[in-house]
Amino acid sequence: MREQRSGMPVFVKVDEYKEILDVLDMIKSKIKEIRDTLGGINALRNEEDAELAMWNNTINEIEKKIEGIDKIMSEPEQMW
Repeated sequence: MREQRSGMPVFVKVDEYKEILDVLDMIKSKIKEIRDTLGGINALRNEEDAELAMWNNTINEIEKKIEGIDKIMSEPEQMW
């Protein structure tokens, strides 16, 4: 491909032009594939984040229950 200088037309052989168009189409296709893959990765990450948040909440609830049991067990006179 030749460099265009000061508004002068650029001449490209037709077969080279078609090759360039094919390469551009392939690049566009690959970019779409990459975007789709990134979208899938983001969706998985969001699912993982939601799962981790749920686990964290469950652990917090268990921890609170254990603290309550521990408090009751360390003050047995309040039970009777």
